[in-house]
Amino acid sequence: MNRKPRISRTLIAAAAAAAAIIILVLLSLWTRMLSNAEKAEMLRDALESVIEERGEKGLLEMAGVPVDDIRYSSEDLPLYTGNRGSWELLDAEKRAMAIYENASSSVVQIVSADELSDTGQGAGVILSPDGYIVTNRHVTGSGTDFSVLLSDGTVREAHIVGSDSLSDIAVIKADAEGLDAMEIGSSSSLRPGSAVYAIGHPFGYTWSMSAGIVSGLDRMVYTDSGAVIPSMIQTDTLINPGNSGGPLISSDGRMAGLISSIYSRSGSAEGVSFAIPVETVMDAVRQIISSGTVHRGWIDMLSVELNPQIAEYSSLPITDGILVSQVVPGGGADRGGLRGGSEAVQYGQSIIYLGGDVITAIDGSPIRDYSDYFAALFSTAAGDEVDITVLRDGREVVLPNVELVEQTEENSRWLVR
Repeated sequence: MNRKPRISRTLIAAAAAAAAIIILVLLSLWTRMLSNAEKAEMLRDALESVIEERGEKGLLEMAGVPVDDIRYSSEDLPLYTGNRGSWELLDAEKRAMAIYENASSSVVQIVSADELSDTGQGAGVILSPDGYIVTNRHVTGSGTDFSVLLSDGTVREAHIVGSDSLSDIAVIKADAEGLDAMEIGSSSSLRPGSAVYAIGHPFGYTWSMSAGIVSGLDRMVYTDSGAVIPSMIQTDTLINPGNSGGPLISSDGRMAGLISSIYSRSGSAEGVSFAIPVETVMDAVRQIISSGTVHRGWIDMLSVELNPQIAEYSSLPITDGILVSQVVPGGGADRGGLRGGSEAVQYGQSIIYLGGDVITAIDGSPIRDYSDYFAALFSTAAGDEVDITVLRDGREVVLPNVELVEQTEENSRWLVR
Protein backbone atom coordinates (compact mmCIF):
# COMPACT_ATOMS: atom_id res chain seq x y z
CA MET A 1 0.00 0.00 0.00
CA ASN A 2 1.35 3.38 -1.02
CA ARG A 3 1.24 5.74 2.00
CA LYS A 4 3.27 8.67 0.61
CA PRO A 5 0.36 10.34 -1.24
CA ARG A 6 -1.77 10.07 1.92
CA ILE A 7 0.94 11.72 4.03
CA SER A 8 1.37 14.44 1.45
CA ARG A 9 -2.32 15.16 1.42
CA THR A 10 -2.35 15.27 5.21
CA LEU A 11 0.56 17.70 5.31
CA ILE A 12 -1.07 19.91 2.71
CA ALA A 13 -4.32 19.93 4.66
CA ALA A 14 -2.49 20.78 7.87
CA ALA A 15 -0.58 23.57 6.19
CA ALA A 16 -3.79 24.97 4.70
CA ALA A 17 -5.48 24.84 8.09
CA ALA A 18 -2.53 26.60 9.72
CA ALA A 19 -2.53 29.23 7.01
CA ALA A 20 -6.24 29.76 7.50
CA ILE A 21 -5.76 30.13 11.22
CA ILE A 22 -2.94 32.61 10.70
CA ILE A 23 -5.07 34.56 8.26
CA LEU A 24 -7.96 34.62 10.73
CA VAL A 25 -5.65 35.79 13.53
CA LEU A 26 -4.20 38.49 11.30
CA LEU A 27 -7.66 39.58 10.27
CA SER A 28 -8.73 39.69 13.91
CA LEU A 29 -5.67 41.72 14.88
CA TRP A 30 -6.18 44.08 11.94
CA THR A 31 -9.83 44.51 12.84
CA ARG A 32 -8.90 45.14 16.45
CA MET A 33 -6.25 47.66 15.41
CA LEU A 34 -8.80 49.46 13.27
CA SER A 35 -11.22 49.44 16.22
CA ASN A 36 -8.56 50.73 18.62
CA ALA A 37 -7.57 53.42 16.16
CA GLU A 38 -11.18 54.50 15.84
CA LYS A 39 -11.56 54.46 19.61
CA ALA A 40 -8.33 56.44 20.01
CA GLU A 41 -9.56 58.96 17.47
CA MET A 42 -12.89 59.28 19.26
CA LEU A 43 -11.11 59.60 22.63
CA ARG A 44 -8.76 62.23 21.19
CA ASP A 45 -11.72 64.22 19.92
CA ALA A 46 -13.45 63.97 23.29
CA LEU A 47 -10.35 65.06 25.21
CA GLU A 48 -9.78 67.98 22.88
CA SER A 49 -13.36 69.07 23.52
CA VAL A 50 -12.79 68.94 27.28
CA ILE A 51 -9.57 70.95 26.97
CA GLU A 52 -11.33 73.56 24.83
CA GLU A 53 -14.14 73.91 27.35
CA ARG A 54 -12.33 73.50 30.67
CA GLY A 55 -8.61 73.63 29.93
CA GLU A 56 -5.89 71.20 30.92
CA LYS A 57 -6.65 71.81 34.60
CA GLY A 58 -10.26 70.76 34.07
CA LEU A 59 -9.17 67.65 32.19
CA LEU A 60 -6.89 66.56 35.04
CA GLU A 61 -9.55 67.29 37.64
CA MET A 62 -12.02 65.09 35.70
CA ALA A 63 -9.44 62.33 35.92
CA GLY A 64 -9.36 62.73 39.69
CA VAL A 65 -6.04 64.58 39.84
CA PRO A 66 -6.30 67.67 42.12
CA VAL A 67 -4.50 70.60 40.49
CA ASP A 68 -3.97 74.07 42.00
CA ASP A 69 -2.20 75.56 39.00
CA ILE A 70 -0.44 74.55 35.81
CA ARG A 71 2.78 76.08 34.64
CA TYR A 72 4.26 75.14 31.28
CA SER A 73 7.96 75.70 31.52
CA SER A 74 11.35 74.66 30.27
CA GLU A 75 14.35 75.63 32.37
CA ASP A 76 12.07 77.94 34.40
CA LEU A 77 11.06 79.89 31.27
CA PRO A 78 7.32 80.25 30.62
CA LEU A 79 6.16 78.35 27.54
CA TYR A 80 2.77 79.09 25.98
CA THR A 81 1.39 76.71 23.39
CA GLY A 82 -1.04 77.54 20.63
CA ASN A 83 -2.02 80.99 19.55
CA ARG A 84 -2.55 83.95 21.87
CA GLY A 85 -6.28 83.35 21.90
CA SER A 86 -5.73 80.11 23.81
CA TRP A 87 -3.62 81.68 26.57
CA GLU A 88 -5.38 81.79 29.92
CA LEU A 89 -4.81 83.70 33.15
CA LEU A 90 -3.10 81.89 35.99
CA ASP A 91 -5.28 80.80 38.88
CA ALA A 92 -3.49 83.31 41.13
CA GLU A 93 -4.48 86.12 38.78
CA LYS A 94 -8.08 84.96 38.62
CA ARG A 95 -8.20 84.73 42.41
CA ALA A 96 -6.78 88.22 42.89
CA MET A 97 -9.28 89.69 40.44
CA ALA A 98 -12.17 87.87 42.13
CA ILE A 99 -11.05 89.12 45.55
CA TYR A 100 -10.93 92.70 44.32
CA GLU A 101 -14.33 92.35 42.65
CA ASN A 102 -15.92 90.97 45.81
CA ALA A 103 -14.21 93.16 48.42
CA SER A 104 -13.58 96.58 46.89
CA SER A 105 -17.16 97.78 47.38
CA SER A 106 -16.73 97.14 51.12
CA VAL A 107 -13.83 99.59 51.33
CA VAL A 108 -14.44 103.33 51.76
CA GLN A 109 -12.34 106.46 51.73
CA ILE A 110 -12.59 108.56 54.88
CA VAL A 111 -11.96 112.30 54.99
CA SER A 112 -12.34 114.25 58.22
CA ALA A 113 -14.71 117.21 58.09
CA ASP A 114 -13.02 118.68 61.19
CA GLU A 115 -9.42 119.02 60.13
CA LEU A 116 -7.76 120.58 57.09
CA SER A 117 -4.75 118.27 57.17
CA ASP A 118 -3.64 114.82 56.13
CA THR A 119 -4.80 113.51 59.49
CA GLY A 120 -8.24 112.02 59.10
CA GLN A 121 -7.69 110.71 55.56
CA GLY A 122 -7.49 107.01 54.94
CA ALA A 123 -9.46 103.85 54.31
CA GLY A 124 -12.21 102.13 56.22
CA VAL A 125 -14.01 98.79 56.10
CA ILE A 126 -17.80 98.48 56.03
CA LEU A 127 -18.88 96.04 58.74
CA SER A 128 -22.66 96.21 58.43
CA PRO A 129 -25.22 97.26 55.80
CA ASP A 130 -26.47 100.02 58.11
CA GLY A 131 -23.18 101.90 58.03
CA TYR A 132 -20.82 100.80 60.81
CA ILE A 133 -17.25 101.25 59.53
CA VAL A 134 -13.96 100.30 61.23
CA THR A 135 -10.74 102.18 60.60
CA ASN A 136 -7.61 103.28 62.45
CA ARG A 137 -7.64 105.68 65.38
CA HIS A 138 -4.89 107.66 63.69
CA VAL A 139 -7.16 108.08 60.63
CA THR A 140 -10.01 109.61 62.63
CA GLY A 141 -7.65 111.62 64.82
CA SER A 142 -9.60 113.92 67.12
CA GLY A 143 -12.32 114.38 64.51
CA THR A 144 -15.99 113.73 65.18
CA ASP A 145 -17.54 114.21 61.74
CA PHE A 146 -16.43 112.71 58.45
CA SER A 147 -17.22 112.38 54.77
CA VAL A 148 -17.21 108.80 53.49
CA LEU A 149 -16.70 108.14 49.79
CA LEU A 150 -18.16 104.84 48.58
CA SER A 151 -16.82 102.82 45.66
CA ASP A 152 -19.81 103.82 43.50
CA GLY A 153 -18.81 107.46 43.82
CA THR A 154 -21.47 108.51 46.30
CA VAL A 155 -20.64 110.41 49.49
CA ARG A 156 -22.16 109.80 52.91
CA GLU A 157 -21.77 111.78 56.12
CA ALA A 158 -20.54 109.90 59.18
CA HIS A 159 -19.82 110.52 62.84
CA ILE A 160 -17.46 108.97 65.38
CA VAL A 161 -18.83 106.16 67.53
CA GLY A 162 -15.70 105.63 69.61
CA SER A 163 -12.10 104.54 69.48
CA ASP A 164 -9.28 102.72 71.24
CA SER A 165 -5.99 104.56 70.99
CA LEU A 166 -4.05 101.64 72.46
CA SER A 167 -4.96 99.28 69.62
CA ASP A 168 -5.33 102.06 67.02
CA ILE A 169 -8.93 101.10 66.23
CA ALA A 170 -11.88 103.45 65.65
CA VAL A 171 -15.48 102.97 64.59
CA ILE A 172 -17.57 105.52 62.68
CA LYS A 173 -21.22 105.33 61.63
CA ALA A 174 -22.24 106.44 58.15
CA ASP A 175 -25.69 107.76 57.32
CA ALA A 176 -26.52 104.97 54.90
CA GLU A 177 -28.41 101.73 54.38
CA GLY A 178 -27.85 98.73 52.17
CA LEU A 179 -24.05 98.97 52.11
CA ASP A 180 -21.87 96.03 51.07
CA ALA A 181 -20.38 94.63 54.28
CA MET A 182 -16.97 92.99 54.21
CA GLU A 183 -16.85 89.24 54.79
CA ILE A 184 -15.08 88.67 58.10
CA GLY A 185 -12.62 85.79 58.18
CA SER A 186 -9.90 84.69 60.57
CA SER A 187 -6.20 85.25 61.09
CA SER A 188 -5.69 81.85 62.73
CA SER A 189 -5.00 80.08 59.42
CA LEU A 190 -2.32 82.56 58.34
CA ARG A 191 1.25 81.32 58.19
CA PRO A 192 4.45 82.93 56.97
CA GLY A 193 4.15 82.67 53.21
CA SER A 194 0.34 82.92 53.12
CA ALA A 195 -0.90 85.14 50.29
CA VAL A 196 -2.61 88.36 51.42
CA TYR A 197 -4.05 91.41 49.68
CA ALA A 198 -4.68 95.03 50.65
CA ILE A 199 -7.17 97.53 49.22
CA GLY A 200 -6.87 101.21 50.03
CA HIS A 201 -6.04 104.66 48.72
CA PRO A 202 -2.24 105.10 48.71
CA PHE A 203 -1.30 108.73 48.08
CA GLY A 204 -4.90 109.37 47.06
CA TYR A 205 -4.99 106.73 44.31
CA THR A 206 -8.35 105.35 45.33
CA TRP A 207 -9.28 101.68 45.51
CA SER A 208 -5.79 100.42 44.74
CA MET A 209 -4.94 96.79 45.35
CA SER A 210 -1.58 95.35 46.35
CA ALA A 211 -0.59 91.76 47.00
CA GLY A 212 2.07 90.04 49.05
CA ILE A 213 2.64 87.41 51.67
CA VAL A 214 2.58 87.14 55.43
CA SER A 215 6.16 87.78 56.54
CA GLY A 216 5.69 87.05 60.24
CA LEU A 217 3.14 86.63 63.00
CA ASP A 218 2.77 87.69 66.65
CA ARG A 219 4.86 90.82 66.14
CA MET A 220 4.90 93.42 68.91
CA VAL A 221 4.66 96.94 67.50
CA TYR A 222 5.33 100.11 69.45
CA THR A 223 3.06 103.02 68.52
CA ASP A 224 4.17 106.63 68.28
CA SER A 225 2.62 107.27 71.70
CA GLY A 226 4.77 104.56 73.28
CA ALA A 227 1.95 102.03 73.66
CA VAL A 228 2.33 98.48 72.42
CA ILE A 229 0.10 96.45 70.12
CA PRO A 230 0.88 92.72 70.46
CA SER A 231 0.26 89.84 68.07
CA MET A 232 0.44 91.94 64.91
CA ILE A 233 0.59 90.44 61.41
CA GLN A 234 3.69 91.43 59.46
CA THR A 235 3.40 91.54 55.67
CA ASP A 236 5.47 92.63 52.70
CA THR A 237 2.31 93.85 50.96
CA LEU A 238 2.94 97.39 49.75
CA ILE A 239 1.33 99.78 52.23
CA ASN A 240 1.55 103.56 51.89
CA PRO A 241 -0.18 106.59 53.42
CA GLY A 242 -3.83 106.22 52.49
CA ASN A 243 -3.89 102.45 53.08
CA SER A 244 -4.34 102.87 56.83
CA GLY A 245 -7.66 101.51 58.04
CA GLY A 246 -8.13 99.27 55.02
CA PRO A 247 -8.48 95.50 55.05
CA LEU A 248 -5.80 92.85 54.87
CA ILE A 249 -7.54 90.07 52.96
CA SER A 250 -6.56 86.40 53.00
CA SER A 251 -6.68 84.14 49.96
CA ASP A 252 -10.22 83.03 50.82
CA GLY A 253 -11.40 86.57 50.04
CA ARG A 254 -12.28 87.48 53.62
CA MET A 255 -10.81 90.07 55.98
CA ALA A 256 -8.01 88.69 58.14
CA GLY A 257 -6.69 91.94 59.56
CA LEU A 258 -6.86 95.73 59.59
CA ILE A 259 -3.93 97.63 58.06
CA SER A 260 -2.42 99.74 60.80
CA SER A 261 1.15 100.86 60.24
CA ILE A 262 4.29 100.72 58.19
CA TYR A 263 7.88 100.55 59.36
CA SER A 264 9.70 103.05 57.21
CA ARG A 265 12.50 105.61 57.28
CA SER A 266 11.03 107.49 54.34
CA GLY A 267 7.33 107.39 55.24
CA SER A 268 6.57 105.11 52.30
CA ALA A 269 6.49 101.36 51.86
CA GLU A 270 9.80 99.59 52.46
CA GLY A 271 8.57 96.03 52.73
CA VAL A 272 7.61 95.94 56.42
CA SER A 273 3.97 96.63 57.19
CA PHE A 274 1.64 95.54 59.96
CA ALA A 275 -2.01 94.66 60.37
CA ILE A 276 -4.13 94.08 63.48
CA PRO A 277 -5.59 90.53 63.57
CA VAL A 278 -9.29 90.58 62.72
CA GLU A 279 -10.19 88.86 66.01
CA THR A 280 -8.67 91.78 67.95
CA VAL A 281 -10.42 94.23 65.63
CA MET A 282 -13.87 92.71 66.04
CA ASP A 283 -13.51 92.43 69.83
CA ALA A 284 -12.65 96.13 69.99
CA VAL A 285 -15.50 96.99 67.60
CA ARG A 286 -18.07 95.24 69.78
CA GLN A 287 -16.87 97.12 72.87
CA ILE A 288 -16.74 100.46 71.07
CA ILE A 289 -20.26 100.10 69.69
CA SER A 290 -21.47 99.08 73.14
CA SER A 291 -19.69 101.66 75.30
CA GLY A 292 -17.71 103.99 73.05
CA THR A 293 -14.32 102.69 74.12
CA VAL A 294 -12.33 99.55 75.00
CA HIS A 295 -11.53 98.56 78.58
CA ARG A 296 -8.44 96.44 79.24
CA GLY A 297 -6.79 95.20 82.37
CA TRP A 298 -3.27 96.13 83.41
CA ILE A 299 -0.76 95.48 86.17
CA ASP A 300 0.09 98.80 87.82
CA MET A 301 3.83 98.49 88.07
CA LEU A 302 7.03 99.71 86.44
CA SER A 303 8.44 96.73 84.56
CA VAL A 304 11.69 95.76 82.88
CA GLU A 305 12.11 93.10 80.20
CA LEU A 306 14.69 90.69 81.55
CA ASN A 307 17.78 89.92 79.46
CA PRO A 308 21.05 88.02 80.02
CA GLN A 309 22.93 91.17 81.09
CA ILE A 310 20.44 92.06 83.83
CA ALA A 311 20.19 88.41 84.87
CA GLU A 312 23.97 88.09 85.18
CA TYR A 313 24.32 91.35 87.10
CA SER A 314 21.52 90.32 89.48
CA SER A 315 22.71 86.68 89.77
CA LEU A 316 19.35 85.42 88.57
CA PRO A 317 19.01 81.77 87.46
CA ILE A 318 16.78 82.74 84.50
CA THR A 319 17.18 85.17 81.60
CA ASP A 320 13.53 85.44 80.47
CA GLY A 321 10.61 87.13 82.20
CA ILE A 322 9.38 90.54 83.34
CA LEU A 323 11.22 92.13 86.23
CA VAL A 324 9.04 94.05 88.69
CA SER A 325 10.98 97.27 89.23
CA GLN A 326 8.35 99.17 91.26
CA VAL A 327 4.67 98.83 92.13
CA VAL A 328 2.12 101.57 92.72
CA PRO A 329 1.64 101.82 96.50
CA GLY A 330 -1.82 100.61 97.45
CA GLY A 331 -2.61 99.56 93.86
CA GLY A 332 -3.78 96.23 92.56
CA ALA A 333 -0.28 94.83 92.14
CA ASP A 334 0.74 95.98 95.61
CA ARG A 335 -2.37 94.51 97.24
CA GLY A 336 -1.88 91.29 95.28
CA GLY A 337 1.57 90.77 96.78
CA LEU A 338 3.91 91.73 93.93
CA ARG A 339 7.24 93.07 95.20
CA GLY A 340 9.39 95.66 93.51
CA GLY A 341 13.15 95.99 93.77
CA SER A 342 15.25 98.09 96.15
CA GLU A 343 18.63 98.43 94.40
CA ALA A 344 18.59 101.44 92.10
CA VAL A 345 20.87 101.14 89.04
CA GLN A 346 21.32 103.11 85.83
CA TYR A 347 20.02 101.15 82.83
CA GLY A 348 20.46 103.09 79.61
CA GLN A 349 18.53 106.33 80.03
CA SER A 350 16.42 104.92 82.87
CA ILE A 351 16.76 104.15 86.57
CA ILE A 352 15.52 100.67 87.41
CA TYR A 353 15.31 98.79 90.71
CA LEU A 354 16.74 95.30 91.01
CA GLY A 355 15.92 92.61 93.54
CA GLY A 356 12.16 92.43 92.96
CA ASP A 357 9.96 89.65 91.64
CA VAL A 358 10.36 88.29 88.11
CA ILE A 359 7.02 87.42 86.46
CA THR A 360 7.31 84.10 84.63
CA ALA A 361 3.63 83.24 84.00
CA ILE A 362 0.15 84.82 84.04
CA ASP A 363 -2.77 82.44 84.47
CA GLY A 364 -0.45 79.60 83.52
CA SER A 365 0.75 81.17 80.25
CA PRO A 366 4.56 81.50 80.14
CA ILE A 367 5.84 85.08 80.11
CA ARG A 368 9.22 85.36 78.41
CA ASP A 369 9.15 88.94 77.14
CA TYR A 370 6.93 91.97 76.61
CA SER A 371 5.18 90.30 73.69
CA ASP A 372 3.94 87.50 75.97
CA TYR A 373 3.17 90.03 78.72
CA PHE A 374 0.98 92.26 76.56
CA ALA A 375 -0.68 89.31 74.86
CA ALA A 376 -1.61 87.77 78.23
CA LEU A 377 -3.33 90.99 79.34
CA PHE A 378 -4.79 92.11 76.02
CA SER A 379 -8.14 90.36 76.43
CA THR A 380 -8.60 91.19 80.13
CA ALA A 381 -10.58 94.02 81.72
CA ALA A 382 -10.13 96.26 84.74
CA GLY A 383 -11.27 94.43 87.85
CA ASP A 384 -10.37 91.00 86.51
CA GLU A 385 -8.17 88.85 88.72
CA VAL A 386 -5.24 86.82 87.45
CA ASP A 387 -2.83 84.34 88.99
CA ILE A 388 0.74 85.54 88.63
CA THR A 389 3.73 83.20 88.92
CA VAL A 390 6.96 84.90 90.00
CA LEU A 391 10.52 83.97 90.77
CA ARG A 392 11.28 85.29 94.27
CA ASP A 393 14.49 84.64 96.18
CA GLY A 394 15.36 81.77 93.86
CA ARG A 395 12.05 79.93 94.16
CA GLU A 396 8.75 79.95 92.29
CA VAL A 397 5.78 81.60 94.02
CA VAL A 398 2.19 81.82 92.75
CA LEU A 399 0.28 84.97 93.71
CA PRO A 400 -3.44 84.23 93.28
CA ASN A 401 -6.19 86.70 92.41
CA VAL A 402 -4.12 89.77 91.63
CA GLU A 403 -6.62 92.49 90.65
CA LEU A 404 -6.01 94.36 87.41
CA VAL A 405 -6.46 98.09 86.95
CA GLU A 406 -7.63 99.97 83.84
CA GLN A 407 -5.00 100.16 81.12
CA THR A 408 -4.38 103.69 79.90
CA GLU A 409 -1.95 105.28 77.46
CA GLU A 410 0.02 106.57 80.45
CA ASN A 411 0.42 103.38 82.45
CA SER A 412 0.98 101.27 79.33
CA ARG A 413 4.24 103.20 78.96
CA TRP A 414 5.45 102.14 82.42
CA LEU A 415 7.97 99.77 81.01
CA VAL A 416 11.67 99.76 80.24
CA ARG A 417 13.15 98.00 77.25
